[in-house]
Amino acid sequence: MQPELKIYSYSFNELDINIGLIEEAMGYGRGQSPEPFPDMIAHALGQCDQLCNIQGSLLVSGNFSVDKTGSFLIEGVTFNVGKKIARQLRNADGGALFICTAGAGIGERSKELMAAGDLIEGYILDVIGSVTVEAAIDKIQNSFESELNKFGNKIANRYSPGYCGWALSEQKQFFALFPENQCGIKLSDSCLMDPIKSVSGVIGFGTNVKKTAYECQMCELETCIYRKIRLAKAK
Repeated sequence: MQPELKIYSYSFNELDINIGLIEEAMGYGRGQSPEPFPDMIAHALGQCDQLCNIQGSLLVSGNFSVDKTGSFLIEGVTFNVGKKIARQLRNADGGALFICTAGAGIGERSKELMAAGDLIEGYILDVIGSVTVEAAIDKIQNSFESELNKFGNKIANRYSPGYCGWALSEQKQFFALFPENQCGIKLSDSCLMDPIKSVSGVIGFGTNVKKTAYECQMCELETCIYRKIRLAKAK
């Protein structure tokens, strides 16, 4: 099976991001943020269709294997992801590497507002940017899952460099598998993605894998807003 590059793009409005979702990401319950946050969030959301340039890609490969001691091999490149991720991928027959971005505009506008002293407005846009890229990769993953289901395949959970013991430094060899400047994403010398509101990672697929509820307890990244939300819901 030759690797296949799938390309996706969405408008902000296609992602159905609402005030309640942003409130939740900010640490409030839906409909529970104090005034004037609801109006400020609504105002910020109204700008996002112009600020965002949402793009994503999947590099789908059947040339994939997992070493349960803590790595996977795709297209001849080994990624040392650690035992936690390798255990979740162990039954996969193939893998899809993903990259996705909300674009540069929303992050740049957030920085501009903060530099001008509008810290709350800048923060709200920053949160929206994070939610946007996660909503976009959710939509891509759901689309990919639907395609696979037609042929009796399923997907495992997705995992990203920088989480669960997968070193961020492996972004270099990760991005080398994609065409240069794919989705407009570049890496800094420290392997951070630019635009900053971008994500990357792997999705395993096959007949014997399964997608489970995310085990945020296995991730050490205490600052992850999604970890906080999921752990709060689990209580």
